[in-house]
Amino acid sequence: MSKNLFSAAVLGTVVSFVSANALAKLDANEIARLGQDLTPVGAEKAGNASGTIPAWDGGLTQAPAGYDPSKGYVDPFASEQPLYTITAANMAQYADQLSVGHKAMLEKYPSFKMPVYPSHRTAGLPQAEYELIRQEAATVELASGGNGLVNYQKTTVPFPIPKSALEAMWNHLVRYRAGGFTDYPTEMVVQANGAFTPVRRIRQVVMASAMPNAEPNRLFYFKNNVLSPDSVSGTQTLIHEPLDQAKESRLAWQYNPGQRRVLRAPELSYDTPVGTSDGLRTNDSVDMFNGAPDKYDWKLISKKEMLMPYNTYKLADTSLKYEQIIQANHLN
Repeated sequence: MSKNLFSAAVLGTVVSFVSANALAKLDANEIARLGQDLTPVGAEKAGNASGTIPAWDGGLTQAPAGYDPSKGYVDPFASEQPLYTITAANMAQYADQLSVGHKAMLEKYPSFKMPVYPSHRTAGLPQAEYELIRQEAATVELASGGNGLVNYQKTTVPFPIPKSALEAMWNHLVRYRAGGFTDYPTEMVVQANGAFTPVRRIRQVVMASAMPNAEPNRLFYFKNNVLSPDSVSGTQTLIHEPLDQAKESRLAWQYNPGQRRVLRAPELSYDTPVGTSDGLRTNDSVDMFNGAPDKYDWKLISKKEMLMPYNTYKLADTSLKYEQIIQANHLN
């Protein structure tokens, strides 16, 4: 598991979704809570009663000492040791704080373990973003059916005090991404014997709100280019993601190097399997969730403290080789 595992809130239950728009925009008293008893994005500012979750104090807003962009991240908690380690032998003691997936991994693979480190709340956004959240929280509403946003401009937390599950999901869909990014992900389908072939790609995302001339009803623009292996190298994907997908479906195109043709790709949505994943993940499981939420029933259940991975400093160490990370049954 990646380093710090911490207790966090999990989404919980509302009675119904009737009059979703009426529940959306915040009044002056609710907005006044942001930065007071709530963080500027709406989380609980105080720590928990047991002390396992600390209070939020502004987050990690400066690079740690010794940071060099050319060498990757610096772990600001490198000297910390695990408080305890969860294994199959003692998982019953922590069962209420474990996800179903973690329980299944512990039960199936005796070598799987979860080192639990002290919790840190390092999340922090620019002050200008906090001001924008307060401004737009007074006006943004869910579109009819919850499949889009009304009066949305560019805030990354339109619903800092979500009152329905779809509001919480839209906070995820438009979350802060610095206006866009380029990354270089590698995907591996691991065989039973531990063998794998890395699929390397370059991805580019630009949020429509960061563009001066974006088309109407756009959330973001996405481009993906597969770099290797040779069997899929050169495959390219372009997506124009609508803000309201009830009005307009996702626009997608794909270039097939074998055919040397660009074709529309309407199947790049919902639960269609991703081509390079051997059917192990679907388009709407990428990035935890993406696409239109209209084919699901969403519910807020409650808040619950859970153990979960918080950062990947150890995993992101650029000195590591894939063979040191990938194992037959689970990550190292």
